[in-house]
Amino acid sequence: MRSFTLCVAMLLTACSASGDETLRSLGSARADSGVDGGIDGGEDESDAEPSEPDAAPTADAETQQPDADETACVPTGVETCNLLDDDCSGIVDDLDVAGDGITDCLRVLLIGNAGSLSSSNFQAWLQSQGTTVTRATTSAANSLTPALLSGFQIVIIDYLPRDYTALEAGVLLDWVAAGGGLLSMNGHSGSGDGVHGNTLLAPFGIQHVVTSLRSGPVVMFAVHPLTVGLSSITFAGGYTLSSTAPDTTAVATLVGQPASQPAVPVGYAQLRGTGRVFVWGDEWVQFDSEWSTMPMVKQFWVNALSWLAGQR
Repeated sequence: MRSFTLCVAMLLTACSASGDETLRSLGSARADSGVDGGIDGGEDESDAEPSEPDAAPTADAETQQPDADETACVPTGVETCNLLDDDCSGIVDDLDVAGDGITDCLRVLLIGNAGSLSSSNFQAWLQSQGTTVTRATTSAANSLTPALLSGFQIVIIDYLPRDYTALEAGVLLDWVAAGGGLLSMNGHSGSGDGVHGNTLLAPFGIQHVVTSLRSGPVVMFAVHPLTVGLSSITFAGGYTLSSTAPDTTAVATLVGQPASQPAVPVGYAQLRGTGRVFVWGDEWVQFDSEWSTMPMVKQFWVNALSWLAGQR
């Protein structure tokens, strides 16, 4: 009996030793395969090395971020009339050899005849400032066409020979919206010329009030590039203005004449597309007696031509 019991005990001990060896072998196998030998058999996330995503392709830094020097303006010499900013001033073709404030590269088209005073030398005066000036549509038979306006930076409406059609007014509107500068004057004779101008201004929402002629001087100016340095400008027998366009700014106002009448606008500025419009109710600013003897009238033209050309 004692021998049998001893035998059973020895057998159990051997089985236990065999079982422990088996477990150790299994644990070693799990460790070698990267699997935790824990009871739940799950993966130990704290021990696992995170996988790294593939790096995104990178473009050449010089391709994505151009060097500032590559886009900067490079001076090529003295400014010339070549539609380029040669001196890197930020203004194209701002050549002004005489230093008179009016750039020499301007190309101006005068529509209609010269002012009512035959002695007016306005065109020649503009040319003496260095600008290129052409006068056209002096006859009622002449039409206003895109070809006529092409190549000019500024159009000045002078003493018109007739009313213009809606088609012609649309041509002028399109030219301005594409970057042109338009200046309109009026009051040349008081016998219908105001209506002529209104036919071209209709698409811009600005009109000359042709019921009666008014006289100045104009001494009330809004703060605007068109009015820099102005305190008094001649206004002799011109028309006041009205506007239905919300983007129109009154830059000059005529004090009531006589005093019982209200102050009324005589100068309007308008931005239209990439172009600009300046409507002035009188034509005396173009006469020799004014720009040749009154410094502020010349300043009026310096302001107007520079602003209409987008140079201020």
